Amino acid sequence: MVPDGLDDNVIAPFLYLTISTLGLLSYDPVVKQYLAAEPKSHQSIRELTRAVAAAGVRVRDSGRRLEEFEEHLHKFTPEEFWVFNLAIDIIAMFCGTPGMNPGTHAQIRSDMQSLDEYPRGHHWKSQVRKAGDGPVQFRELRAHIPTHKPRRW
Repeated sequence: MVPDGLDDNVIAPFLYLTISTLGLLSYDPVVKQYLAAEPKSHQSIRELTRAVAAAGVRVRDSGRRLEEFEEHLHKFTPEEFWVFNLAIDIIAMFCGTPGMNPGTHAQIRSDMQSLDEYPRGHHWKSQVRKAGDGPVQFRELRAHIPTHKPRRW
């Protein structure tokens, strides 16, 4: 689900965690089976991962370095927040998949605990709402992925 050669050296830790978690999921036999059965979704998830990384690289390379992570969140566009949200929903969907390797499931669950901290925030939610239906190239994927409600673990 993570294309080779992807620049994942991004400034926002939640983006790195999102990308690395999608990478870890790619190795699980249950996830591989899903991706093989859904090649169009697999390609869309790869494109989504590219979009997540591209947003992180854009902010990283913006020139102005800020000390506080929260300040970096304000550099992302509403569409980028929408993409991040969908990526987290994909991770949550696979986290709930029966038959996953227990070790992988434990790691994904731990990652979800960390990732769920971000979408609960007011700024995140308002940006996702501003993005509306999100980028057109991901709308079909969005229609197939259940919406995850961030929770306190």
